[in-house]
Amino acid sequence: MGLKIEKTKINEVHELLAIQKKAFRPDLKKYKDYKTNPASEEVDFLIYRINHSMHYTIFIDGNIAGGICIIKRSDTHFRLFRIFISPEYQNKGLGSNIISKMESTFPKVKTWSLNTPKDNRRNRHFYEKLGYKKTGETKINDRLTLIEYEKNVT
Repeated sequence: MGLKIEKTKINEVHELLAIQKKAFRPDLKKYKDYKTNPASEEVDFLIYRINHSMHYTIFIDGNIAGGICIIKRSDTHFRLFRIFISPEYQNKGLGSNIISKMESTFPKVKTWSLNTPKDNRRNRHFYEKLGYKKTGETKINDRLTLIEYEKNVT
């Protein structure tokens, strides 16, 4: 599969939002976090993030397959705010490659951070396998607690 990651263009917003909603819909149903879940996000907020963060589109074989949003905390600390891949491209080993490409795109970044649901063992295993370490937790509601992760790159 041909993987390419490029800065998001505003004309990709509707396709990206549809993919994001599809990717996060199971979490929305499970956790009922209507205020924070990406599946309930409006187009205006995605446009805002595209314009005010480092937002990238993931292409597989020339097709839009997902997106990545990175927030710069400092010159040496970036936060992986969101990564999403269309369900038809999930579980194909792309995630590790995508994260690796993003980390190597920013070689001066020494700390990467992110969060993921506490009870999502698959996500937690994935991030831990990539070197992320648990640094804390945040309770969103009675159903959802997020684990905070950090990775220090040497």
